[in-house]
Amino acid sequence: MASDSAWLEMVRTNWNDRATDWDRMAEAAFLSADRTADIARLAVDLDLHHGSKLFDAGCGTGQFAIAFAHLGCQVTAQDLSPVMIDRGRAHARDRNVEIDFRTGDISILPDTRDTFDAIHARVVLQFVPSVPAALREFRRVLRPGGRLFANVPGSLSPIYNRSWRRLTDPASMGANFMVPWELQTLLDQGGWSIVDQWGEYGQSLTGDGNSLGQFVQDGPLKLQQAAATTWGFIAE
Repeated sequence: MASDSAWLEMVRTNWNDRATDWDRMAEAAFLSADRTADIARLAVDLDLHHGSKLFDAGCGTGQFAIAFAHLGCQVTAQDLSPVMIDRGRAHARDRNVEIDFRTGDISILPDTRDTFDAIHARVVLQFVPSVPAALREFRRVLRPGGRLFANVPGSLSPIYNRSWRRLTDPASMGANFMVPWELQTLLDQGGWSIVDQWGEYGQSLTGDGNSLGQFVQDGPLKLQQAAATTWGFIAE
């Protein structure tokens, strides 16, 4: 396995290279009715109010950070990729919102204890060298009673369609391919209480569809988790 620094450099390089295509997809998704409903649900589940301090971990090009800022939240948004952050800053300027954008590893944060009221960590934990370390850092900077949203792809998700490469070229992956029940176990072991959880069965990042949702929605929880494009948890 690559060292933490080599791992992070692979991830940074990968997302710097993908920033243009990612931004195009993220901007298109941001305008959809599904995304509007997603933001509304998160605002309730994370107990967000005007003035809430929110940390957007792995913010990409800033679409969710901007949406939370429009709700009146004080948003700090961080990503490992400086190219992503540059695009996020440009979007925020265009949409006339103030967001504290910064680059860095979400496993080592400069914030003091109990800084944030909520943390939004969307499809980012599969890219950190140590998920337990990231969750401990989230716990440190989250105020008592604050809530975390974190999600990862299911094992059958189109997002993980290259997961087999971990067996042939593990040093070049920069991903841990964490699946939902593993994240659930780590949350439990870390002393988090899971308040809610649900899956999304949409397209992958490359546009590949995921039609499994209609077949598993009444099945066992782990089957739903395995088939989900992403599966999310609200924890406190």
